[in-house]
Amino acid sequence: MKIRLLMFLLLLWSLEVFGRRYRKKNEVSLVNLCDANLRLRCLSARTDLKDRYLGPSKSYSFRFHDIDRGDMHFWCDAYGLFGFFEIFDVFGRLAPSRRNQTWLIKNDGLYYENEANRVREWQWIYPPFDSYADDSDWPA
Repeated sequence: MKIRLLMFLLLLWSLEVFGRRYRKKNEVSLVNLCDANLRLRCLSARTDLKDRYLGPSKSYSFRFHDIDRGDMHFWCDAYGLFGFFEIFDVFGRLAPSRRNQTWLIKNDGLYYENEANRVREWQWIYPPFDSYADDSDWPA
């Protein structure tokens, strides 16, 4: 009986190890095209990628393997100045499930792959970047 159990566990382990080479590796990139800093938190039901801070024109990418076929879903929370907050899917569910994809975040919405393909619309109103601080006001 112990030998059968051991053989069964060995079979399960080998299926797991050899199954890895057939998993798809996915990459999601997010680009901040706003003139303001952005805080992103991307996560799935199993993985929390923690907070990432993106300055203007900066990008963030993450990779993952398609472990649970048909159940892989990543979404991101975006936080910005002046009360901006949005939640959006970046892989699975309402978003495409392609291997490599790029999302562009602008002050008027979320774009998929290029600036002509807007997926979500929003309004993020903030003052011009050059008005945040004026060094001439600081004492010398």
